[in-house]
Amino acid sequence: MSGPRRRGGRRGAAHDEAHGGQWKIAYADFVTAMMAFFLLMWLVSSATESQRAMIAKYFTTTSIFDLPKGNGVLDGGKAVMAGAEAKTERLTPSGMGGLQQQPVVVKAENDAASNATASVERQRFEALKAELEKMAHDGELKGLADNLSIDLTPEGLRIQIFDRDGEPMFASGDAEPTPRLARILEVIGEVLQTVKNGVIISGHTDSQVLKRGTYSNWELSSDRANSVRRRLENDGLAANRVLRVEGRAATDPLLPQEPLDPRNRRIAITVLRSQVETQLRQQAPTPSGPPP
Repeated sequence: MSGPRRRGGRRGAAHDEAHGGQWKIAYADFVTAMMAFFLLMWLVSSATESQRAMIAKYFTTTSIFDLPKGNGVLDGGKAVMAGAEAKTERLTPSGMGGLQQQPVVVKAENDAASNATASVERQRFEALKAELEKMAHDGELKGLADNLSIDLTPEGLRIQIFDRDGEPMFASGDAEPTPRLARILEVIGEVLQTVKNGVIISGHTDSQVLKRGTYSNWELSSDRANSVRRRLENDGLAANRVLRVEGRAATDPLLPQEPLDPRNRRIAITVLRSQVETQLRQQAPTPSGPPP
């Protein structure tokens, strides 16, 4: 009886040697994958609804090939759930001679998500700027480029529409847009509807003193800015997107060395970055409705 059992043992050993233990590697990979899966599910479940939306937006607008190296959790970088509270368990001695778990809440920074959102928004503004410049070169604004200036500022995307000699945006001392300005505003209004950011509209005059009783450049610049607001809203701009309408008179000239240059007479429309818009709304809540 002992002989056959020894032969059976040799056949089993030969069988294991033939496979080389590869099944153990495959099983280890499987266990690791399942552990990673359940860890991911736990992280997602610990995030709030707004944080999940932010993460979804980040991964749908960012290529994995653009991510910097060494930014993972194991490399000492930020967690995938940046901005959420990562919960860990610490084992400490209990009074019963065993170990008990004490939850430790670690606040993860949200800088990575904020930077990603700002980067995407900047790309969107650059695309808007390129679109407007293309329109001014060979599109719907062709022939009107000399009255336009488009640039990116710390506040957002600024579109300035200014006078030229013989090409006024408003009649002298008047607040109603000329047909030339109305055409520009119609096109800009269509472009503004492709984003949802807040807007500031500013009116500016040159330094020539307006002599009309108590009606000064302050009133004129404010009335012109409000006239532009009404025209944009009639063209489809949502009223709640206008955070501020302001008259600056001649306090912020485009050409400080030439205070009477017609280009100082202008309207500035600034599409705000989300962070700037949030700060402005927190500092000064928007009134129930803009002035008529």
